[in-house]
Amino acid sequence: MGVDVTPGVGGQTSRDWLVPASAFAVNGALYGSLLTRFPEIADRVSASETEFGMVLFASAIGGLLGSLVAPLLARAVGEWAATLLAGVGYALLAVGVAWAPRLAVLGGALLLLGLLDGAHDVVMNAFAVRIQQASGSTLMGRMHATWSLSLAGAGGLGTVAAGLRVPVAVHIGVAAATALVLQLAVALRSRGRTPAGAPGPAAASTGPPRQRGIRVRLRHVLPVLGLAALAASYVESPGQEWTGLLLSRGFDAAPQVAAVAPVLFAAGLVVSRLVLDAAVRRSGPATVAVFSGTTMIAAAAVGFVVTLAGGSAWWALAAVTVAGLGAGPVFPLLFGAADHLSIRHGIPAARTASIVSALSRMGAISAPVVVGSLTDALGLGMIFAVMTAGAVLVLLALPRAVR
Repeated sequence: MGVDVTPGVGGQTSRDWLVPASAFAVNGALYGSLLTRFPEIADRVSASETEFGMVLFASAIGGLLGSLVAPLLARAVGEWAATLLAGVGYALLAVGVAWAPRLAVLGGALLLLGLLDGAHDVVMNAFAVRIQQASGSTLMGRMHATWSLSLAGAGGLGTVAAGLRVPVAVHIGVAAATALVLQLAVALRSRGRTPAGAPGPAAASTGPPRQRGIRVRLRHVLPVLGLAALAASYVESPGQEWTGLLLSRGFDAAPQVAAVAPVLFAAGLVVSRLVLDAAVRRSGPATVAVFSGTTMIAAAAVGFVVTLAGGSAWWALAAVTVAGLGAGPVFPLLFGAADHLSIRHGIPAARTASIVSALSRMGAISAPVVVGSLTDALGLGMIFAVMTAGAVLVLLALPRAVR
C-alpha cells in the first residue's frame, strides 16, 4: 500500500506527520538517555534522595516556566521554528547536565534544561495539532507513541552504555549530537512545506471567539483537566525518574538492572499508545481512561507491597512495566481534549497545549520534593505509594476530562 499524499486543508499531506514526529523523537530520546544515567549522576555529585529530589524540582520549575512562555515563542516565529529552536537548545543543555561536576551546577543545568523541555513540549504538541487540523487525520496517539518509543530505544542504549561503563558525558554527548543532526536534516527537508504560524482552520473559520462562552466552558473543563494532568505527573514522574534509584538503592540491583527500570516504564507507554487510537475508536475515550486508571492502581500497589516485603527486583520491574502500560493513554487523551477546545473556540493551538503542559508540570514540580522527602523518612517504598495515590486521582478525573 502506498503512502497517502492527498493534500488536506492548507495544502498539507498525510505524510507531514513525520515532521512533528521528528521533534517528539528527539525529545523522547534525549530524556530517555538522561534517565538511564540519573543514578550515576546522583552518585557522582553525592546527592541524597532529598537533594536529588531538589534538583529534579529545579528542572520541573524550568519546565513550568518554559510551558508558559512557549505560546509567545510560537506566536513570534511559528510553531515549527519554535520547535526547532527549543529542540536544539534542549540537546545542548543535556550535555551540560551530563558534565555537571557538583550538585549546585547540576541543579542549574537541570533548571535550564527544564525550561527548554517545557517550551519544546508545548510547541511540538501545538505543531502536531496544527498538522492534525490541516490534514484532517488523527495524530496525537501516533505522536506520543513516537515519543515513548524513542525514549525506550534511547533508554535501551543507555542501559547498554551503563553496563559497559561508558562515561556519562560521552554517552549523552553522542545522543545530543544525533538529535541535532536529525532536527537540522528534517528542518531542511520540510522547509516551505509546514505551516509556520498562520491561523489554523478552526481559528480562521470561527471568527472572533465569544469570550464569555469560552470562560464558561473553561471554568467547567479546566478543573477536571487540571486534576488529571496533575495526578498523571505523580505517576509518570516517579515512574521515569525514581525507579532507577529504587532498584539501585532499594534492591541493591546492578547498574544495568537499575538503568532498565525507566526503560520498561517507557516500554509500557509505547505499547498502550500504539494501540490507543484503535482502542478509542472501538470503546470510546472514557472507557480507555477507566482502564488506564485501574491498571496504574493495580501495578503501583503490587510494587509497593513487593518493596515493603523485600521481594525480588524482577517483581518490582514487572510492576513498573505495567504501570507504564496504564499511564500511556493519559497525556494523549488530555492533549486531545485540549485540541477539542482549540477547534471549538478558535483558541490558538499553542495556548491549549500550554494549558495542559503547564498543569502537568505543576504536578512535576511538587512530585520530586514529595517523593524525596517521603523516601528519606519512610523508605523507598514511598515511590510506589505516591504512584498509587496519583493513579487513584487519575481514575477519578480522567474519564470526566475526556468525556
